[in-house]
Amino acid sequence: MTKRWKWLFAVLAAFALVAAACGDDDEGGEAADGGETTETTAAPEDDGGEEAETTTTAAEEVELTASDVGVTEDSITIAVLVSDLDGLRAAGMSLPMALTTDHLATRWTSYFDEWNAAGGINGRMIEPLIVTWDPVAPDTMDDACAEITLNNEVFMAVNANGFRPASIQCVIDGGTFVFYGETVAQNLHDTGMFLSIAPPAETAANTAVAYAIENGEIAPGDKIGVLTGNGTGLQEGGDEVKALLEAEGYEVELIAANTLSGDTGAINQEAGAAVDSFSASGVNHVFNLLPFTQAQGFWEAVGSTSLTFTVVDASSSNCTAFGASRTPPTAAGAACVTTWDGVANADGTLREDTEFEAECRAHWDEVFAGDFSAPSSPGVPSGQEVTTADGTVLTSDFAPNECTIAAIVQQALTDAGPELTHESFLEAALAISEGPVALASDGVGGFAEGKTFFANFMQPVTINIVTAEEPADANGAYKGCPAPVTCWIPVGDTWQAVE
Repeated sequence: MTKRWKWLFAVLAAFALVAAACGDDDEGGEAADGGETTETTAAPEDDGGEEAETTTTAAEEVELTASDVGVTEDSITIAVLVSDLDGLRAAGMSLPMALTTDHLATRWTSYFDEWNAAGGINGRMIEPLIVTWDPVAPDTMDDACAEITLNNEVFMAVNANGFRPASIQCVIDGGTFVFYGETVAQNLHDTGMFLSIAPPAETAANTAVAYAIENGEIAPGDKIGVLTGNGTGLQEGGDEVKALLEAEGYEVELIAANTLSGDTGAINQEAGAAVDSFSASGVNHVFNLLPFTQAQGFWEAVGSTSLTFTVVDASSSNCTAFGASRTPPTAAGAACVTTWDGVANADGTLREDTEFEAECRAHWDEVFAGDFSAPSSPGVPSGQEVTTADGTVLTSDFAPNECTIAAIVQQALTDAGPELTHESFLEAALAISEGPVALASDGVGGFAEGKTFFANFMQPVTINIVTAEEPADANGAYKGCPAPVTCWIPVGDTWQAVE
């Protein structure tokens, strides 16, 4: 168990003792609330007959009940949504073999195991329900929704990234709270049953357009293309980009690929065809919202054009270390305004882990010590091992979203108290006005009334193409990246508050 968790449990234990001491005495006898009892007794005569006060403390008994769906007298069921990635592998996507269902699930359940070993949360144990889906088979996401909402009693579901927003809506409609890592449309935030780390897609669109105009990526008179999808989040983000640009006087052509089909090959073909359409209609600059799994056709096609482009962080893993590692060289120089971060600095140096990131890393290295040949390395894509030019093996970085969400969930469940409901959980979560975030939001975030995403900041970054043959420099960086893998590099020290 890391120092942070030990410290938190110690604080909770101390809080329980203080709370127990606040009970009202009933004439010096048993405390009315079952807490501290103070008795006054006569001292022995040889002590001068003075009264002596003795104090005993009895643990306050709280009767736990089945207070909400998925909450029993002794357990809280949390669904863990993880990808079955065999479909993507079959479709030709290169993925690390360490990215198995068990590995992805353990990223969550290892935290639950720690909480349970320390006595659970408010007297209840956490019961995980592992639910999988195939990213290239949309109907499996419907099956996952049914597994959570119809076949089991589940209090909440957690997912770091990748689960389809339309299926998140299905889970919420079925009465299950959802905590998600990445970007969705505002309408999910408005349900009162949803939290995320990342801001909504509409916010990502707004920041991307503002950055492109303010920094001269697009000029007055340019014709702008918007490449998006017809799924929830992508559609709202694309419409927002188009509306914002048109309000500034730009002529805009929007193309929405059929991302609801789930056919990665077909979507990539549509993305490639969109480049031809943009070029033929005189588009100068393209805002791309498609995730890296569906945008390969776009990146392959733009290499033979003069188009410039901005990535809009409105879909899963678009501007993360993993997404960068799957982006081809033709994307060199692409900009993105994102809440996500790495350890690269704009001046070619690398920053140290924050205290919270160091705790996340220590947890990861302990749990997955047998899965990799060495401790985790900053900037190495999830589940992957990279061999450097000098033969050094660098292994997968820790999973930041799982670590961040787990810390928030633990605190919110604790603060919600024994009478746990969706309403008390949300109230407790929104009261977390400041807390750490791993590899995002300049290290800090917070909820507030009406702000159901945790990130406080976003930053502009650009894609930096790096190959495995790149040697390390004097800073320990690889052409500015923390590992010999294509990465996003910050554009100066320019974290901006999310509005």
